[in-house]
Order: sequence, then structure tokens, then C-alpha cells
Amino acid sequence: MYSEKIGIIGGFGAYAGLDFYKRLLECFSTGNERDYPHVIMDNNFTMPSRTRALLYDECVDEIVKDIADSVRLMLSNEVDKIVLVCGTAHYFLEQVYELLPEAREHIVDIIDCLGERLQKEGITECFVIAAEGALKKELYKKRLKKYGVKCIVPEEDEYGQIRCFIEAVKRHSLEEDTVAQFLSFLKKYDCHHIVLGCTEFPVLVDYIKNIRKKELEPYFFYDPLEEVIINLKRDLR
Repeated sequence: MYSEKIGIIGGFGAYAGLDFYKRLLECFSTGNERDYPHVIMDNNFTMPSRTRALLYDECVDEIVKDIADSVRLMLSNEVDKIVLVCGTAHYFLEQVYELLPEAREHIVDIIDCLGERLQKEGITECFVIAAEGALKKELYKKRLKKYGVKCIVPEEDEYGQIRCFIEAVKRHSLEEDTVAQFLSFLKKYDCHHIVLGCTEFPVLVDYIKNIRKKELEPYFFYDPLEEVIINLKRDLR
């Protein structure tokens, strides 16, 4: 039985949050529902765009406050470990910690979980696909450098296409055309170790695996949220 209480902060993308919760339950499934962890979820769908905040400096204070409010809600419910289901949101964590220093020991940093996995496997170079704000601010490039990982990133003129992939998941409107465009996008870059830096991408990759799995075989996907789940399961007690 997992004794710690887990807090999920979503609302950054409804289906990304739903996918993470589903995978978390599947990981802890033992045939006895009492073995599932106690989970509290907060989905704030009114939070301003994190990408626009990074690109245009819009509503930064509001975003930091909203994340801090969700974290404060978790702490008031004595949550042990808090997961933000959004890679881009991790850019604002230091500002959140200024408001809530006690949150630092509870938030599971998904980028650190990813970096530890890459370092353990000896991966020194990877292709990062993430929201354009995270790419523009070099969030993954800077954070993964300490793990000895060099990040290859998409060209800026492809940010629009990346946005379309993310929005297709957010709108729950994945179609064959989206799949074809994503596969074509991957083929442009000569790197088969791929970091799914936006939490919508695992949903898209899983969808593709169900219909065109063979075309994904050359690639190794690294999902920060999957690393979080593995770490949580490792702490089972």
C-alpha cells in the first residue's frame, strides 16, 4: 500500500492531466483498489497561458499566484508529493517557492526526474519537443545541461506546427492528418532519443502507437511524467 498522499495540479491541459491520472492508477493496480494512493487533484482551467507569459510576459504574476494557490490547497490537505502536469509551468517554480518556501520539499520536479533517467542511461543528446514558450526560454536545454545532456530543439519556424499538435490534444480532436504531420515532423531531425517536453505529447504518441505503431519503432521516447510515476512507485511502502 502506498501511504503518501499525492497531489495532482492540472488544468494546464485537461487530457494531459487525465492521462497522467490514468497511468498513475494503472501503475499501482494490484487487483485491490485499497492499494491505490490517496490522490487529490486540482484543475484550474482559468489559468492564463503559460506560453504567452514566456513569449510576451503576459500575466506572469497571475500565473505564479494561481500555481501557488493550487500548491497551497495541496499543502492544506497535507499532501506529501505534488505533481504539476505541465512542463512549461516548471519555469515558474522558483517564483512559487518565493511565495511558498515549504513547497520545495513537496513538489516533484518532473524535469529533474527526466534528467536523472537520461543521465542513468548515458544519454548525452536528445531532441526536445515542447511548447514554444519553453523552447524559446530554453527551459529544457538549461535544466538538462547539469545532467550532461545536450538538447536539440525544433527550428523556430516550426513552432506553429508544434502548437497545432498540442491544441489537437487539448481539444480532444486527434485525427489521421495530425498523425501524418507529426510523423513527418519527427523525420526532419536526425535524433531518435526524443523528450516529450509538453505533457500533451505522451497522449499524441500513445494515440499513434494504437494505429501506426511500426512507424514509431525507430524512436525512443522519454516522458517526464512517466519518470515521475516510476519514482512514486519506487517509494511504495
